[in-house]
Amino acid sequence: MMPLVSVLMPVFNAADTLPLALASLQAQTYENWECIIVDDGSTDDPAAVIKSLRDARIQSHRLDRNRGRGYARQHALEIARGRYVTFLDGDDWICPTKFREQVELLTAQPDIAIVSTGMAISNQNGELAGIRNSAIGKSAMNAALWRLGMPPLAFAPSMMAADLAKKTGFDSSFPISEDVDFLLRTLLGKRYAVLPAPLYVYREPGSTTLHKVSAALNYCCRMFMKQFDQYPVDCTLEIAKARGKQVVYHTAAALGLWEQIIARRSRPPSAAERQQYQDAWKTVTDIAHGAALAV
Repeated sequence: MMPLVSVLMPVFNAADTLPLALASLQAQTYENWECIIVDDGSTDDPAAVIKSLRDARIQSHRLDRNRGRGYARQHALEIARGRYVTFLDGDDWICPTKFREQVELLTAQPDIAIVSTGMAISNQNGELAGIRNSAIGKSAMNAALWRLGMPPLAFAPSMMAADLAKKTGFDSSFPISEDVDFLLRTLLGKRYAVLPAPLYVYREPGSTTLHKVSAALNYCCRMFMKQFDQYPVDCTLEIAKARGKQVVYHTAAALGLWEQIIARRSRPPSAAERQQYQDAWKTVTDIAHGAALAV
């Protein structure tokens, strides 16, 4: 029997985008999954969207108040029953073959701690704007990570053994950047893989603000301070880099160059990647429309 995959999804006021995220789960060619949605004190009504799907694989849990993503992710992780754990945010969506490709690699290469993928960056209209964490023709396999630094792969598309994820755990005191902190602690000393195909779609332009990025970098500095006793030189260097990025981002915003500097983090998509995106978009939106959900 195919192993169960647990999808952890914290949501906060994401009822408008949740239909597409859930439709992309239902579009998966790998069907043995459960989705654990943790409503982090939303003021909209994600429960209505979930109820309308009538899919027993999707369960919803509501927190008593907004506690932050670190707490919400840890809450979902503790509930997860799967052999593998992966992630999906309520304002993103995934391509239909994502789970199948990741499970196949984790099964074939049990010494791999995490399998991530490339990310397609879309705008608020669902149009493909760029590609990140993916190099055409690059091998998926990577050596063990021994040096402390910003993780060399994206958190959102990652999949790993549930035992490893639960052993690591999320820092509930981190309302943001809990994903980077979790990824770094999970990866140190372990091998990882990044599938080159952009199988996770992240909505970025228009939603990534200077305030969010600067706050995330503050928590990244806290993340490195947690490792300071063991890696004092690396931590000092990484904190200096984070503070330097804040200066660059604030300067760019003051000069009216914010959107341009954010766009530089991605590369233009290839013709094949554009076609793959369009095919996945059609499959997922057809499911959403068929279920009478807004997209």
